[in-house]
Parts: sequence; C-alpha cells; structure tokens
Amino acid sequence: MLTELSQLIAIGEVQIDTRSGRAREAGPLQTVSQLIDAATGKVLGPGALKMKVSSEGPTDPRACVKSGNNKRVTAYSPSNRMIVGKDGTVHFQYHAYRLGQARLLESGLSTQWEVCSVGGGDFDSARLRRVGTGIAMADSSHIWRIGQAWQTGSTPESYALNLGFQVKRGPVSINASLKQQPADKLLGSFRAPFRSGLDAYEHNAVYAWWQDNCIGRWWKCWKNSGSKDFQGSIAHALWEFPEGEEPAVVGLYYTAYATYA
Repeated sequence: MLTELSQLIAIGEVQIDTRSGRAREAGPLQTVSQLIDAATGKVLGPGALKMKVSSEGPTDPRACVKSGNNKRVTAYSPSNRMIVGKDGTVHFQYHAYRLGQARLLESGLSTQWEVCSVGGGDFDSARLRRVGTGIAMADSSHIWRIGQAWQTGSTPESYALNLGFQVKRGPVSINASLKQQPADKLLGSFRAPFRSGLDAYEHNAVYAWWQDNCIGRWWKCWKNSGSKDFQGSIAHALWEFPEGEEPAVVGLYYTAYATYA
C-alpha cells in the first residue's frame, strides 16, 4: 500500500491586451512540488522535483474549435502548460475567446470571455493517479463566471464537450474532443482537488481532471493502481463583464497538475 504520492502543479498567468490582441505570459510559471497523503490528499511536505514545467509546447489551433460565424468573436493565440520528466509528460493547451456586445444587461451590453482547455498526461516509469487542468479569471471584483463544462463519471474512450456564449441571437460555441484509455473516472469543480495560490479566485475558476478510483477510497492506492496510459480532460469556462467594467488587459490563470507515484 502506498502511503504518499508525488504532486506537481504548474501555475502561470497569461495577460491579454484587448486593444492589441497580444497574449503574453506574465512571468515564469509557479511550480508547486508536494508529497501528499495517498489516502486523504493532505500535504505532507515539499516534494523532490523530478520534472520540469514550461509554458512552451506544440500549438494545435484545432484543439478547441469555434463553431458559428459571429464576427464579434476574437480568438487569441493558444497557451500551453507542459510538465516533462523521465516519468512522463503532461500537456494542456488553453484557447481564449472574447465576444464583445454579447447581450444586454441592466448596465448595458456585456462582454464575455470563454476559455477552452484540453489535454492530459502519459506516463511510463510512474503511474498517474490524477491529472487535470484549471482556469481562473484574475479580476475578482467586476467579473462573474456564468458558465462551465466538464465531464463526470466513468472515463469514456472518447468524448466531446462544448460551451456556448450566452447571447440573444447568433449562437456561437467552442468545441473540444479527446481520446484516451478508459480507466476510472472524470471529475470537475470550481474548486481544485488541491490547495494553491488560486484559492481566492475559486468563484471565477473551473477545474477538470481524471482520477484513479483509489484516491479517497477505503482500499487506498497500491503500487499497481493508477494508469500508464494517456488520460486527460476538457474544461470550459465562461465569464461576463458588464459594460465599462472590462480592463484593458485581462489576466487568466492556467494550471496543469498531476499526482503520481
């Protein structure tokens, strides 16, 4: 029986200038390496970092696809979160979309933002127990999360998720699909399955992850539990700014994380 698992979290903020359309990493990724209790998930102490994190990665503009021809939708350059080491690789990609004049609120025409994240992890010399992604909007005073989507239940071999902007007319949706090895379950929440520096943004956050059934169960995790196959997840988040409240530079936190042994 395993008493502890390694957990690695990569967090970074992407700032998008709504005037120039430029998206940039606000700084180096924050790396959290921990040892956690295999039964409870409680943090036992710092982990021995065996993997590197990076915001670089392959760009696939088709990972999250826009359907609909609303000309007010702006698509920004995708961002990446990579965790790489001898044990395996975790890669999630994040696609941000903005829709101006989305719908009429009491204060005027709103602006909506949607971020689609898709990816996962594939390990060889270790076994995944959990792998997932998180998205949070940095502005906490003028922005509201008005939509989210994630898959829950037994892991399917393949699945697709979409989330649409909330508009009066002219539907626009963002679609993503994923293929993986069926094993255990998919989960999601506005709270992460770990504590991080993004706790203050939970009301504006969305998390989705694959998880081995041994976590949180009475039979606990054994050496041969978990997965050596590709496991992943899809997350969608939708936010809305009232008219005049959107900042010129919008900050988005993107997080990739993995628990393994």
